[in-house]
Amino acid sequence: MMQRLGMFLSLMAKNGMDCVIVKDIPTIRYLSGFRGDSSLLYVDAKSTVLITDGRYTTQANDEVQNYCRVLTYTDNIWQAAAELASAHTKIGFDGAAYSYNDYESLKEAVPGKELLNIDLKYLRMVKDERELNLMWKAFKIADQAFLKLLPEIKPGMTEKSLAARLEYYMSSMGSEKPSFDTIIASGARSALPHGMASDKQIEVGDFITFDFGAVYDGYHSDMTRTVVLGMANSWHKEIYTIVEEAQWRGLKAAKPGMTGAELDAIVRDYITSRGYGENYVHGLGHGVGLEIHEMPNINKRGTDVVLESGMTFSIEPGIYIPGKGGVRIEDTVVLTDDGAKVLCGVKKQLMEIV
Repeated sequence: MMQRLGMFLSLMAKNGMDCVIVKDIPTIRYLSGFRGDSSLLYVDAKSTVLITDGRYTTQANDEVQNYCRVLTYTDNIWQAAAELASAHTKIGFDGAAYSYNDYESLKEAVPGKELLNIDLKYLRMVKDERELNLMWKAFKIADQAFLKLLPEIKPGMTEKSLAARLEYYMSSMGSEKPSFDTIIASGARSALPHGMASDKQIEVGDFITFDFGAVYDGYHSDMTRTVVLGMANSWHKEIYTIVEEAQWRGLKAAKPGMTGAELDAIVRDYITSRGYGENYVHGLGHGVGLEIHEMPNINKRGTDVVLESGMTFSIEPGIYIPGKGGVRIEDTVVLTDDGAKVLCGVKKQLMEIV
């Protein structure tokens, strides 16, 4: 925690701020260990204070580190923050987490002070050893739950019933909650990149896309596997093989020193060369950690971050044919000096459920 706080203080100083009042819940957890919400974290060069209400006082005192003081407010959280910041003139706030009303409340509480926006989206990109261990556990849960589900998949089951079973298995194996609303899309619906589980019954000959994840101690997993119910035909094999090769190229190419846009282009150019560029409709990936979508961006817009060892992000190309079906294969990786190390353990060869 001290190392994380040190990085935060350096960022605060770089932005010319005397103190910062953080509202983003994942960042508050990252800096203090507090697992609740509806709170603020005040940070200056000499103190770190979690501002919360009576619902969380006991929990906060149990969870935060010794260097972080807990302050329970009774009337107005912004006034409590203002009193802590009273000796300072340049007050930072993480505007991406503030609503307009939040900003107005803070401004009213600190009249005459200069409010400066601080961008914290890059703070949590590089994971430490503890974070990686928690992510490994989240992925192990998701892997085991999916492998338990596979033998149970039968024609006539609905996508919703498969999602419910998968989420139950993850929960029973230690997941706090699903990383996001589980995506299960079959048949023509597999051409929907975010095809939420529906009442559609799965049928022999369907592609079935499973995009899901578990959460362990706040850290998310994210993976996608696409299977065929029954025997794969030539079309299934064609587009699956292209996506599998594209994903492998992304895994092999990922190195520290490149940008997310450069990695995206390697995979996108390959899919385009195979004639399916117009059917690859999303970016290659996104950061994964305390949030299911965080920095770095692994897409055409990912020019602002040079990838570093310790970053965790997904590599998930797909091909989607409207009215017919689609394939996505996704692994989350941790980047090392030797390249990308896959956190998912489920095989990626085309699985036929017979």
